[in-house]
Amino acid sequence: MDYLILRIVSSFFTGVLLSQSGSLIQLGARNILASPSTLGFDGLAILWLLIFHSLALFFNFNQSSEISLLIGIPFFIFLGLMFPRFLKGNAKFERIVLLGLTFNLLVGAVFSLWQFFFMAFNLPFPVELWFGHFRFASFNSMLILIATEALILVGMWGYFPKLKMFSIGPVMSMNWGLNEKSLFRFLFVVVAVSTFIVVNLFGAFSFLGLVLPIIARKLWFKKADLKGEFFYGSFLNGLSLMSIDLLCYYFPIYGAEVPVGLIVTGIGAVSLILILWASYKDSEIVANPKK
Repeated sequence: MDYLILRIVSSFFTGVLLSQSGSLIQLGARNILASPSTLGFDGLAILWLLIFHSLALFFNFNQSSEISLLIGIPFFIFLGLMFPRFLKGNAKFERIVLLGLTFNLLVGAVFSLWQFFFMAFNLPFPVELWFGHFRFASFNSMLILIATEALILVGMWGYFPKLKMFSIGPVMSMNWGLNEKSLFRFLFVVVAVSTFIVVNLFGAFSFLGLVLPIIARKLWFKKADLKGEFFYGSFLNGLSLMSIDLLCYYFPIYGAEVPVGLIVTGIGAVSLILILWASYKDSEIVANPKK
């Protein structure tokens, strides 16, 4: 299959997965600051791949992305099952976000230190892991993304009525006998596994899972309820990431391609600052006190 087609399909489904993951985690946490990045899923996936890469070099075994997926997916399924325990009570959520962002900073420091030692000893290091890209898109990676999206759609088909019930509010959903524990397990298993798969195949796209759901929610898709955000909105976001990646592909700078993950991470970081600023614009810290 033509390389460009593989790249286009891979970037599209990556955008769809990140958008849906962000929407699910924001719905589960009932907070727009929730995302795979702010809760530390990106950092944990990168840390896992660093450990896998180091062990593969030390023991001289296959470092293919398929092998790392097979070994890592059970761990991230377990992580998704256990994570809802940390979200009991909205008052603690800001602390969880702070812990997630701090953990990502720690992983960034470990990543840099790891890279320094590997380069000092002239060992190969996956430098492209920190900022996502689609330069190494392949037929296998495309199939993995399509299969992941198909499984998510099957799960969404079964859980969508519960998601709509949950989105109305905690009191109403409890009165209707909603099993929130089962719903949360589904939400966070999808987020953990899909984030790990994307990072494993193409690297990290930090803050994209935060921005894309907000885009889908703020546009006209909000009139179509959750279906608009999860399906129509994620489709649009997939096209957006695909378009940015095509610009990187067709317009290199002095022969070097800018990683699309570097661009979207910058956009996502600025968006996070604006969201935080808007959330606290009425507080005494940023507002001008009245005389």
